[in-house]
Amino acid sequence: MKTTALLLGVAMMAGLTLSLPQAAAQIPSADPGWPRVSTKDKLQLTVYQPQIDSWKDYAQLHYRCAISVKGVFKEERFGIAEMDASTVVDQAARVVAITPTKRELRFPDSSDAEVESLRKAVEEIHPFGRVITLSLDRLLAYVDPAQQPLQHAVEVNLDPPKIFHSSSPAILVMFMGEPEFKPVEKGRSDLMFGVNTNWDIFYDSAEQGYYLLNDGSWLTSKDVKGPWTPAQKLSKLLQTLPADENWADVRKAIPGKPAKTTPAVFVSTEPAELILTQGDPSFSPIPGTKLMRVANSDSALLMDSADGQFYLLVAGRWFRAKSLDGPWSAASKTLPPDFAKIPDGNTAAYVKASVPGTQDAQDAVMLASIPNTTTVKPGDAKLELTYDGEPMFVAIQGTSVQYAVNASETVFLVEGAYYSCSQGVWFTGTTASGPWSFCTHVPAAIYSIPASHPTHNVTYVTVQSSSPETVVYNQTSGYSGEYVSPNGVLMFGAGMLLGAVIADHYGHHYYPSPLYYSYGCGAVYHHGFGGYHSAARRYYGPYGGAGRITAYNPATGTYRRGAYAYGAAGSAAVRNAYNPYTGGYAQAARVNTRYGTAGRFYGEQGGRSVAGGYRTGAQGGVAGVKTGGGAGAVAWDTRNSQGAVVKGREGNVYAGKDGNVYKRDASGNWSSASAAGARPTAAIAKSTRATPSAAAARPAARPTPSQRPATSVSPSTRQSLDRDARARSTGNRPSAPSPSISTRSSSSFGGRSSAPSRPSGGGGRAGGGGRRR
Repeated sequence: MKTTALLLGVAMMAGLTLSLPQAAAQIPSADPGWPRVSTKDKLQLTVYQPQIDSWKDYAQLHYRCAISVKGVFKEERFGIAEMDASTVVDQAARVVAITPTKRELRFPDSSDAEVESLRKAVEEIHPFGRVITLSLDRLLAYVDPAQQPLQHAVEVNLDPPKIFHSSSPAILVMFMGEPEFKPVEKGRSDLMFGVNTNWDIFYDSAEQGYYLLNDGSWLTSKDVKGPWTPAQKLSKLLQTLPADENWADVRKAIPGKPAKTTPAVFVSTEPAELILTQGDPSFSPIPGTKLMRVANSDSALLMDSADGQFYLLVAGRWFRAKSLDGPWSAASKTLPPDFAKIPDGNTAAYVKASVPGTQDAQDAVMLASIPNTTTVKPGDAKLELTYDGEPMFVAIQGTSVQYAVNASETVFLVEGAYYSCSQGVWFTGTTASGPWSFCTHVPAAIYSIPASHPTHNVTYVTVQSSSPETVVYNQTSGYSGEYVSPNGVLMFGAGMLLGAVIADHYGHHYYPSPLYYSYGCGAVYHHGFGGYHSAARRYYGPYGGAGRITAYNPATGTYRRGAYAYGAAGSAAVRNAYNPYTGGYAQAARVNTRYGTAGRFYGEQGGRSVAGGYRTGAQGGVAGVKTGGGAGAVAWDTRNSQGAVVKGREGNVYAGKDGNVYKRDASGNWSSASAAGARPTAAIAKSTRATPSAAAARPAARPTPSQRPATSVSPSTRQSLDRDARARSTGNRPSAPSPSISTRSSSSFGGRSSAPSRPSGGGGRAGGGGRRR
């Protein structure tokens, strides 16, 4: 099948180049769908959706899939491929790359000679070792969380932050502690900028006034805490900003545009949250419960008509209040039972990922437990690290570990050696400033750092393996600040944790990074976007949230603007935002590193590599197309074969654990699959591996359908097949996105979500791995 309309798609074999073609954005999914049909000359191979038996440590997969071969014999022949495989997960794209390590092909009721011919045909069309992709949702639908290793639970703070409410346009300006300003460049004091806030705020010392940049317009105030009003005349000093990249976006907003609306400005010296409603709250009842969703707000906000209280979900934590103006109290441990009864298809169903005891909450924890992997080469070690003054280390209470409070990266001192975790990779050095090399053994003491300490997130980065050629690191979602609470809910960060302010003999102040973990960015969990994202970026500031003081470069005397900013979404939106959890630029709460992408799947084995995204290369490419009428197809063209996935082709063919191939009809009845079609009550005779004794007992030729014995499907086989069918149905079912993935145009009411609009893994259920039974 030749095609000139191929779009560039997901790499389905190892060794493809890692470029990202522009056409990739049009691909509907990284998992093109099932069944997949490949052709070569007169041969045709159909591979049906895999049925998962086990996924050990989220790395070693055992699965079965039904297959059929045409072109070898007159009749289509059905068989089973049973596979062992290694996996690499791309949580952001919600796809799993599967590399077979062992394959066994069986064709029931076929002679040895026929089996050999069929195996040769399969190998010719689909050579052993070729990488395939499977939606993460489809895979997880088969997996029992109770049988999987899960990220351990830690104590987190459930106390509410400061919560503001406005029924008209508003923004939230946060400072980490009392407002702190520094010169915009070395040697001048007339114009200064706020270094510990999530907004562009400047101080004109001549006017003794403040200027705040909001969506291209300027507000001004004589007091940094307000009130703020539209600037009728912009400070002349602002026009003298240094001509470097730090200020490029600000200079574009000079002299600024007239504001369409003047937002209320809430100022806080600690991380806070903002609830915006368009006027008084309006409600949308949730069927089967006494709950109502507040329909005119982007916040995860519900009302329980039974007790008349509002319930706000932020960073995985629930807070309740009689009024939106507060006071608010913790509610995570005492939610009304109706929260677990929210229907799956309801707009508010996404909040069940934060309701203890629900399947959605279990799914979220399991997703967080799937490790991301970064592979590095020892000779590539490079760590850019600076200190504000001489390195200053303080002890972490309850451990033998000290950490640097004035370093641009996380640095530890343990038993005379130095360790740094940067961008999902561990480094070690003999001095506080290096030289640095990749660490192959992290001291156990570091993993005793408690959740109450700002550097606890590094305990989720481990060394998977090391050799003279490569070092492999694993990172689970705790590294991105996603912690499992004792009640089994995935939460963003540890809550309201004040860090100590430490002064050295120079009088400088250092803030443990970050001061607070969880609030100030509207963190909302969404399975389909790989974890926590920011629900309403605009009114939390252009940088998503205030996390720490800007990084100081003593060589130039300048401060890296924006280095203090963080958010649950990171660079998933238009602007890249620094995430202090990961020390790098984050995407959907996953870190991208200079060594590869920890959040995008990247695997390297035997000199071959596989990376997520849409790829093409010397060995071929994969593509997807979608018609305006809703029909869909995916096609690929490689050196070995060509193929397609066409929506509408029957995919209800299954590989039974008993070695037979079965088909399920619309009523749920099972029948055997054969060259002559499906026989409602017959089962194909169980196959065995080819042995001399078995070969002697087999007929020389395939019997006709009338000659084959009809046997009923055994209860155990039926039970197993029913389980596979439920898992397949659940894994393929989409769910509605959360209302926090909005496209509301008013920046004062949240603007566009910082999570990108993209598919969630091959039509898989956006709400996570589905139900295990």
